[in-house]
Amino acid sequence: MRTLLPDNWASTPTESRVNDYLLGGEDNFAVDRELGDRLVRTVDWLPRAAQITRMYGALTAAHLARRGIHQFMDLGCGYPSPSFSEISNVHLAAEQVMPNAKVVHIDHDPVVVSQAQVHLVGPRGEHSIVCADIRKTEDVLATPEVTALDRDQPVGVLLHDVLPWITDDGEVHELLAKLRDWLPAGSAISITHATADMRPHEVEDLVDIYEKSGLAFCPRSASEIGALHEPWPLEEPGLLPTGRWHKGSLHAYLPDAQSGAYAALSLHPDQDRSRHAR
Repeated sequence: MRTLLPDNWASTPTESRVNDYLLGGEDNFAVDRELGDRLVRTVDWLPRAAQITRMYGALTAAHLARRGIHQFMDLGCGYPSPSFSEISNVHLAAEQVMPNAKVVHIDHDPVVVSQAQVHLVGPRGEHSIVCADIRKTEDVLATPEVTALDRDQPVGVLLHDVLPWITDDGEVHELLAKLRDWLPAGSAISITHATADMRPHEVEDLVDIYEKSGLAFCPRSASEIGALHEPWPLEEPGLLPTGRWHKGSLHAYLPDAQSGAYAALSLHPDQDRSRHAR
C-alpha cells in the first residue's frame, strides 16, 4: 500500500501522533513530543485521560459484542495501541467475545492508515482500514469496506476522542444524523468527548496550546455532549466521566477529573434485531 504523505507531515504536530506519544507509543516525531510535553506541563493528568479513553474503547467493543454486535466502524481510529497495551485495540477486545467480529477502521491521516494496515487488518483479512474524512459521511458510507457490512445485522459505531477535533457544531450533528439514518436496527453509537466541565481553567489553557500549534480543539459541556446522542436513548448508566462508565474497570476508582471527558452509549430505538443477532 503506497501512502501519499503531506509535505509537512513530519514538521507539524498531529492529534493522532500527540495522542500516541501520550500513550507511550513510538509513532510520533520530535514536534509531537515537544507539544505533548508542553501539554503535560500544563495539564499533568492528560496521559491518564488518554489511557482511560483508549481502554474505554476496548471495554465498549467487548460490551457491544456481548450484546450480539459483531460488526464495528471505528471512526477516527488513530494509531494502533502501543504493544504494552495490545488488548486496548478494539478489534482484539471484540474478538475475545465474538470471534467472528469484523471492524472497519477509518481515519483521515494517511500515515495512521498505513500503520493500521499493518497491525489492525488481521491475519485472515477479517478487518479493514479506510482512509477517509468522517466529515464526508456519505462518502465514508459508500466505501466498499463499509458497504460490505451486513445491513441486516446491527453495527457498533465507535467515536472515541474524535468529535472534539471537529469544531463546527452543525458539522458534528449532521455527521451523527447521517450515521443514525444509515444504521440498521439493533445498532449502537459510542462517543467519548473531552470537556472543560471538570477542570475549566486547565482545559482552557489546553485549547490555547493546541490552537497555537495549529490544532483546533473543541471541548464540549455535558449537555452539549448528551445532545449529540439525541434522539436515540442512552444505555445505562447514561452520560458519565469516561472512567466511570464501565464499573468493573480500575479507572472507575479514579477521580472524575482524571477522565477529562464524558462517555455515553446510545442505542437504536429498535433493539429487537440485536436480540436475534448472530
